Amino acid sequence: MRFGCCTTIENAPLVAEAGYDFIELGVFRDLRPETPDEEWAPVRAAIEAMPLRPAAFNVMLPGDLKITGPDVDAERVQRYVNVAFQRAAALGGEVIVFGSGGARAVPEGFPREQAWEQLIQFARWAGDAAQAVGMQVAIEPLNRGETNIINSVTEALELAKAVQHPAVKVLADLYHVVVEDEPIDHLQDARGWLAHVHVADTGRRYPGSGSYPYPNFFGALKAIGYDLRISVECRWEDFATECRAALQFLHEAWTRA
Repeated sequence: MRFGCCTTIENAPLVAEAGYDFIELGVFRDLRPETPDEEWAPVRAAIEAMPLRPAAFNVMLPGDLKITGPDVDAERVQRYVNVAFQRAAALGGEVIVFGSGGARAVPEGFPREQAWEQLIQFARWAGDAAQAVGMQVAIEPLNRGETNIINSVTEALELAKAVQHPAVKVLADLYHVVVEDEPIDHLQDARGWLAHVHVADTGRRYPGSGSYPYPNFFGALKAIGYDLRISVECRWEDFATECRAALQFLHEAWTRA
């Protein structure tokens, strides 16, 4: 298993020193798909200078780039997604996480069935862009406090199966699983579909600081043969200290599971 940390470019040296295998950056913040290449070049140089590779990217879309509802700009969305995957792949990326609760939230009064079809179309665009550069999309379930559609691993699987694209898979996030009180045994259905994992702990703090059911969660991942990447995505108070403690906890918890 490879363990990573969701953080900023500036924190990359601390992540490397702590012993993580990779860093997870942000699409909108770090890849800046709507920024011209010459303006993005200094950011690219900073990423390339990091002491470890960005294997994953999250926060795929800004909230104003709607993919459901009456105001979808298909041309802008496709252009954004194509650039995002091209830039991510050039940096060694393997997967882009499709969370983006604001962008995908169904507008009030808009037919949910129509929004679902729009999500299928978006995921196919993203899948094509990912496949073209040898990457994957991971559909992230978000709790209902963050968005009003795809709130469970089960729903993410339903969308991925409706899309039926070889580059479109699913993410499991322990934080959202716990908040939504989703049974961990739902992961059994994700065998062969799981492309990435996020973890946190009670209060969305760092792993090992609370009481989240890591033995059950990691046991379920092992039971379905998952052995790709797990990223810490949480709130930090003392990053340098807590990121080390989190990694030590995760290694021990994975070994015991």
